[in-house]
Parts: sequence; structure tokens; C-alpha cells
Amino acid sequence: MQTILHHNGSGSAAYTGTLKRREVHRAITLHPVKDHRQMYRLHTYFKNLRIQELRERSLDLHRDIASSVHELGVEADKVEDYVLPGGVPLFPDKMGEDGYLGNNQILGAPIDMNRFKAEAVEDIVPFDFISKSIYSISHSNPKRRIEGPLKEALDDVIREVMEIINAPSRQRGRVIEFNELLYGYTRLQPVHGADHVLDLLLKYKRYRGRKMTAAVRRHAYLQQSFTGTEIRELPIGEPPPSEDRDILEKLEGAGADYEDFDEPNQQQGGFLDFGRLAVRGAFQSGLMKIQSNLPKVLQWNDGGCEYEYPLYDRRVTFVMPLSGRQETFGRFMNNYEDIVLKSDEAVSLVIVLYLDSKDPLDYVNTQSLVTYYKDLYSKDIRVIQMGSTTFSRGAALTEGLKACEDDDLVFFIDVDMMFNHVSLRRIRINTIKYHQVYFPIVFSEFNPDVVNGEEYNRFGDEALVADDDLGKFVEEEEEEEEGRPKTDRELADLKYSREINDDNGYFRVYGFGILGIYKRDFLRVGGFDLNIKGWGLEDVQLFETLIKSNLSVYRTADDTLVHRFHAVDCDKALEKSQFLMCLGTKASTYGSDKHMAYYMLNHPEVLWPQEAPDEKGAS
Repeated sequence: MQTILHHNGSGSAAYTGTLKRREVHRAITLHPVKDHRQMYRLHTYFKNLRIQELRERSLDLHRDIASSVHELGVEADKVEDYVLPGGVPLFPDKMGEDGYLGNNQILGAPIDMNRFKAEAVEDIVPFDFISKSIYSISHSNPKRRIEGPLKEALDDVIREVMEIINAPSRQRGRVIEFNELLYGYTRLQPVHGADHVLDLLLKYKRYRGRKMTAAVRRHAYLQQSFTGTEIRELPIGEPPPSEDRDILEKLEGAGADYEDFDEPNQQQGGFLDFGRLAVRGAFQSGLMKIQSNLPKVLQWNDGGCEYEYPLYDRRVTFVMPLSGRQETFGRFMNNYEDIVLKSDEAVSLVIVLYLDSKDPLDYVNTQSLVTYYKDLYSKDIRVIQMGSTTFSRGAALTEGLKACEDDDLVFFIDVDMMFNHVSLRRIRINTIKYHQVYFPIVFSEFNPDVVNGEEYNRFGDEALVADDDLGKFVEEEEEEEEGRPKTDRELADLKYSREINDDNGYFRVYGFGILGIYKRDFLRVGGFDLNIKGWGLEDVQLFETLIKSNLSVYRTADDTLVHRFHAVDCDKALEKSQFLMCLGTKASTYGSDKHMAYYMLNHPEVLWPQEAPDEKGAS
């Protein structure tokens, strides 16, 4: 009874931590639950478990169907049109209809570690080896600690395996407990799902008859299959339900933190009216709409009105902190002129300008350049003068936001960034007021002296081998568009684009300084930590705050946002954590692994310095 009627003795903190525990899964009642938000959190969690169970049953039925029709000699691509005796269709609803049950060719594939047949060596998906660390052949860091998401995924898999093993424990008078994961292999196949091979150390306990306890090892071969794609359309720019806003305002008054409902110490509201997030004209056939014309996703009307949400004309306000670097700012303004000013894009620019004691003339020259562009184009470019105040990026961006309205879409940008029209389109699409913020992963250029240097690209006197495939895609595109001159907009986009490959740069996965967010959402989560001075760290803390908030964080690689290379000077007066982050960035932007390997081959004394000979001439 203590197991199924579970009582948590931690008082008000009961069930505020992770719910992925055996005692939570085995119980039929949980006590105490004193907060209505925790009640809805528990409700959502168990509903998700039920959804997972139904999906597993659906997969089993699909596999049974696939196996049965195979025995009947029905070809796989004709299963969906197969008619049972009596004229009953096996799958009455087709793709795009409400009752469509999914593609049986994919969902009905048998459990097999070799479902994907690679046609070439480069198509093979290798396993990663898991022990105390994770070892990968496809990662730039071949040995590293097990990342949080993978660790959680393995914990989920092991817990589910143990529940399956112990399902008949009462009838058999024994229970098996998980002790340790000794080692394992894992890989992710993008088409089918995740494969795991786990070596588990278990403890066998028999409590009926002759009691005994023994340690046992078992290999588990597991496969997590992908199911169908679910699509939910959300309104763009509409406020959340009224109860959600009321709860948030009360929490703001109480000084509470906002955290995701899957995280411990839940403090957010808004689950009450989850159903009210339904959208006018929500998808009746999401897949068919996506296949026919993607922009129609933005249409939510049911009638014949052709109104489309004015997404692409929405004004974006760039907020850019700047200290010195007048020459780099001039390059940025050339980019801004070609993409924004000449094409009359709905973009404003707010520059938060600091006086650099090393280059005091940059302060005046920057203001003169801004005045030139304002007089020439009569566009919204504002300068907020911070004078000789100590530079702080977080404080600068916060000051720049004061020049914006609460409902403005703002984009935090640095003077080293290069962008084009596609960048602006993605900012507008991926930033959704009250719902989502946009953290693009920008492409960061390597040192051009390294990229183009001979000692970094070949060994000794060997000839440089050109890539025969280089530019073939551009040539194919030119052949397709032969005879059609490019527009000024297309030419500007080409001018501010770069070839994306491993030799020219890398995607800055751990960079969080570039952000698209509505000012209202920024204020709701509390903004930057203004106690941080100098370079870095403020963006990381804001990212962590947003992850814990009830806003979705959308993060993806954006090849149109390019961070131009510049030398990094790490100030030794920085805090230790900031200084180490700065050194890491400086090393990452120097060159690729290939460049470093060639340099080491050409300069072996770097790895194996020659010892100075002694007085007798012996080495």
C-alpha cells in the first residue's frame, strides 16, 4: 500500500523535482499536491506517458499489418490501397485526411538494427561508444563527457526496459533492479530512429520460495522508432490566455522565477487554458498544406478571405553595442545600406555608443557617419551616447531597448556580423511574441591568413588539390536560370553571403549573443544580469533564463548570418570564467582541424622541440 498510495514526506517540495522516478510511475495516488500548478504538471506528465503508450501500440499494429500483408503477397507500396474481403479498405483515410493513420511502409518496418541500407561508405551511420565518457568518430571532440540530453534519453530507455522486465515480477516472485550501465553503443538514424546496445549490470532478487540475491549482466538491444509528424499551428503575435497572464503578473509581484514545466521547482502558469491555444482555421490537413504551398501555413482564415498575416513587413529593430572600431562599423554600415536602406526594408537601427579611450576619435567619426546616412536616406537610425562609461554588453543592450516600444521586435546584433534579406526574413518568421525567441547559430569565419596560407593547407612541397565538385551547385543554378538577369535584391544577397564549409569557418554552437526577441518578452523574463562587466557571459545567463521560462527557444544554424573574422584580445582583468571563454573563442576562430594538422606536420618542432646539445656536443 505504501507503494501504490505514495506519500512524499518533503512537504511543499513534494513532486516539484523530476517526475521520472520509479515510485511515481508505480503509484496510483500521489500525496501531497498543494499547488494547482503542480497538479496540472502531473496531469500533463501522465497524459504524455499515455500518449507514448498509445504510440507504441500503434507501431505494434502497423508492424502486425505489414507482416500480415507480406504473407498475403501484397507489395509494400500497395498496402495503403489494399481492400479487405467484403470491400473494406485496410486504410480508409488517405494522406491529408483527418483519420489518416500514417505511412505503413515507415511505421510498419520490422524491428531491425539494419533497416537503413547504406549505398555508400559515407552514408553509414556509425555507433558512438558509451562508457564513463562518450567516444565518437564523427565529432570534432572524439572523447567527451556524456551530454545532458543523451544522459536523460538513456535514463528513460533504461527505466522503460526495467518496467518491462518487472511487469510479471509479482507472478514470478522476483524483482530485478538496475544497478549500473557498464558500457553501450548508440546511434541516431534520421529516417528510422535511435538504436541502442546496452550492457546492464542488474541485481536479481527472489522473494518467493528460496530467497536469493545475485548480480547478473544482460545485453539489451533496443530501438526507438520515429512515429508520424504532428503539426500544431500557433497564432503569431497573439497574447497567451488571460489566466496565464494573470498568473505571470502575480508571480512577477512575488519575485518568482519562470521555469519550464518539465523542470524542478515549477513556478509558471498557463496550463489551464492549453486548449484555448487553438487557432482559427487550425490545420485540418497539415501535411497537404505543407506539400502544396508552405507560405499558406501563415493563413488561418476559414472563409474565402485572402488575408494573410503581415509577417514579412514587420519592423525589426537592430540593437548594436559599439565601442571604438570605427572602420569595422563603416563596413557594417555598407552592409546595412545595401540590404536595408536601398531596398526600403522595415528595419530600424539603435547604436549604443561607448567612448574607447584607445581610439577617442572613433566616437566622433561614428556619429558623423550615422548623420551622413540619416541625411542621405531619412531612415530611423538612432545613437545612444554612453560616453566614457565602462563598457558592458548587457547594459548596452538594455539601454538600447529603452528606445524601443514594448511590442517591438528587436534583434541583438554585433558590429562584426554580416546579414542579408534572407536573414531578416528568418528573424521575422522565427520570433513569435509571447511564444518563441530566436537564437540563430551563426557561421564564424576562420583567420583568412590561415585559410589561404600554404603551410596550413599542404605538407611540404606537395601540390594543392582543388576540389572538383567546388561550385558545381552554383553552376547548376546558373544553368537553370540562364537568360534571366538577377535582381538587385538577389545580387545584394550574393554580395553578403559566404561559402559555408569546414575550411572557411564553423557554426558557433556555443555562441548566444545574437538574439531575436520581442521587448515585452525580454522584460517578462527579467533581462540581463547587469552586474556582469566586460566581455561575455551575460548572453549565456540570458539563454539559461529563457530556457527555464515559458517561452520556446528556437535555435538553428543560419548560414546567412556570418561573423566576420577579427583578432580577439582577451583582457586579463576579466573574471576568470569570462577570460577562459574569451580564450576558447580566440582558439576556435584561428583555423580548422585540418589547418592545424598541416601546420603541425610542417612545424614538428612545435610538438617535439629539439633539445639543446650539451657541452660535449651530445644531444
